[in-house]
Amino acid sequence: MRHPYRFPVLNPGLKLFFARLKWALPGLLSLAVLPLPAPAATLGVGVAGGLGGRIGNVPSAMECAPYCIAETSDGSLLSLFALPDEGYRFDGWEGACAGTLGPLCTLRPGGDTRLAARFAKNQVSQASAKALLLLHGEGAKNTVWNEFAKQRFNDRCPVIYGGVVLGDDAYDPQNKAYCYRIAFGYYDLLQHGEAAAKGLPPSLGSPEKPGRVPVRQLAYEVRAAVLGILGRHPKLSLTLVGQGRAALAAQSFMQADTAERKRIVGLLVLQEPRDGGESHRAARRPKNVSLLKLQAGPEQVAKISAALTQLAPSRRMSR
Repeated sequence: MRHPYRFPVLNPGLKLFFARLKWALPGLLSLAVLPLPAPAATLGVGVAGGLGGRIGNVPSAMECAPYCIAETSDGSLLSLFALPDEGYRFDGWEGACAGTLGPLCTLRPGGDTRLAARFAKNQVSQASAKALLLLHGEGAKNTVWNEFAKQRFNDRCPVIYGGVVLGDDAYDPQNKAYCYRIAFGYYDLLQHGEAAAKGLPPSLGSPEKPGRVPVRQLAYEVRAAVLGILGRHPKLSLTLVGQGRAALAAQSFMQADTAERKRIVGLLVLQEPRDGGESHRAARRPKNVSLLKLQAGPEQVAKISAALTQLAPSRRMSR
């Protein structure tokens, strides 16, 4: 014969405990839904061999050499720059950044993360050099850029991606200047890769501007491009030519007080006819940097060349 199940009889002390728990439960549940602080990740950053440069991170202005340990939120996105000292060049990453070719390494530290940058004695020419860096706007027509590179640089103007110069130098003997073109997309690729790894559709950009990478991150790509050029020409005078949000990114980079920022002598903002958008807002003069605004079209390549000729030798000029 089966006996009916009987609940155990609670002693008076347990009865009092559960009575109090009943009244405290709503408060405990409200505490349970409060956000918990993100776990911390320990990041060890160093310079291989202890010589030749330092490592900087953004958005803070911290620079580390020869070794330091920092704490960051586990899984937060962090961008690091390998910054060579005078007479040295960036030679590669080790540890968590191994495999990253350029001076810009972006990662999400988790737990205990270690990485290092290598620097080598600079064997490149120490002669003074002038160069242009062309920054295409997002979705901009490349006609004017292609025509300019064709006429002034024999259709050879190597692309820089993530701080890596993809090709041999192109030199214009008339203006005595080198030419480079930046290809934005480092952060696009990063976010696409993360979304694919999680089986999610890509969602680029900031919450305020879905589909767009924030200008400050585009500015990191500008900084990486400048570092890439400095790896070939340490004694560099660089003029930036930007359009749209690329011009805003250039301006954001130039507002920062960094050593490579001091190599910039001018910014030329190209505007499409009747362009009333963000290019105009880029036309504030960054401190101690020459700036020109110019409408751009394929037929105006000569005008762009004349404007660049004015910019290159000058440190300051009126708009």
